[in-house]
Amino acid sequence: MSTTGSRGLLRGLLIDITPLRISPAFRRVFIARAISLLGIGMLVVSVPVQMWELTHSSVQVGAATAVAGITSFAGMLLGGILADRFDRRILILAGRSTAAAAFAGLALNAVGVFGGTPLVWVLYVLAGIDGLIGALSGAALMAAVPTMIPRRHLAAVGALGSLTVRVGTAAAPGVAGLIINFGGVSWTYTVSAVLATITVLILLGLPSMPPHATLADAAPTGSPDGGGDDGDTVAGAPPVRPALGAFFRESPLVLSVMLIGMVTMLGAGLVALLPALVAERFDDRAGAVGFLMAATAAGALIATLTSGWISGTRRPGVVLLTAAIIGFALIAVLGTVPTLWVALLLVLVIGFLDAIQEVVRYMLIQQHTPGPLLGRVNGIWMAQEISGVTVGALAAGAIGAFWAAPTAVVIYGLVLVVFGVVAAAALGALRAVRGIDTRESEITASK
Repeated sequence: MSTTGSRGLLRGLLIDITPLRISPAFRRVFIARAISLLGIGMLVVSVPVQMWELTHSSVQVGAATAVAGITSFAGMLLGGILADRFDRRILILAGRSTAAAAFAGLALNAVGVFGGTPLVWVLYVLAGIDGLIGALSGAALMAAVPTMIPRRHLAAVGALGSLTVRVGTAAAPGVAGLIINFGGVSWTYTVSAVLATITVLILLGLPSMPPHATLADAAPTGSPDGGGDDGDTVAGAPPVRPALGAFFRESPLVLSVMLIGMVTMLGAGLVALLPALVAERFDDRAGAVGFLMAATAAGALIATLTSGWISGTRRPGVVLLTAAIIGFALIAVLGTVPTLWVALLLVLVIGFLDAIQEVVRYMLIQQHTPGPLLGRVNGIWMAQEISGVTVGALAAGAIGAFWAAPTAVVIYGLVLVVFGVVAAAALGALRAVRGIDTRESEITASK
């Protein structure tokens, strides 16, 4: 193979940064989101640490975490509805500004400004507000991005978003730990407030993003691919908001992606069985759970960095279903392996396949949802993924209560394989969907 051919192959494999090059608005969003993930990640560490310092109660720590989770779930659903009613730029800026104020309030509470000493109820309230508002602005942001970037590049957008999440998830806890060690939680809150303020300043440069905006390269209304604005417009009257239920009935593809996404998220419940698996199969080896989780994250990161091929796949739905079923089968195999290094290799591949599914799901949902519905669809999708992880952990834990961990892992994996096969058989729209012809898209865009 020639040097030129090798370079072309490498470019087609590595993560595609085209969205960052072609859209100044998306560059602002990308940078602001990366910064905000660092602040949110530090909050995830700081609130439990401070709650333990104040109460020495695991129940209170769990309750504080639950409050943030519940308000985030509500914020995603509410944010999706609002993003289809109001200018998304205003919602994003309002959300990030409120988040900055909530972080600042947490910092002030940590040094005793409100009551002489830190108040537990203030911690609950501000953590809940931050979860609610952060998710609300996140839903608006998700809805706005596909109106900035042509559909042929949305797989790259999904990969870039996944990359920021992976890096932020890895970096934020360590940064928070260092700051807490040297200055206490008040400083993590302060740094988070500063970071949130910086994101507001960055996002001020975004253009107006009305809820009736169509996808960046949407086809006209009524086109076969359903890419246009579904709302009929009368001169002098506001656009009609399309009905979500009618969209799901008439365009089953997006609903199919959400359903397989729910099944896929159940696989994340494997983490609930890992400590017992390590204790029973790998002699409770020190650090093994951490190694397994790190290997999963490493596999996901590798998949993200080598995701350039996804946008050109001709049968993205088949890729999604195949990756899901293979990943579930590997979970079942994990329960049978006798050595830790084989387990590490397996979870590396599981993490790789999970990230591939994540990027494909994002691509399909954004490509096939009309602009005026992006808020509600993305809000439901984000909330559904969180609920799927929760249900998966509960289900895996329940199976682990009846069987030894290795057997429980095998059973859990096999049940998921059955779910995946049934989904593949039932979701015909997903099997049939074709990828966007990037060559035709480039020709169309140049006309």
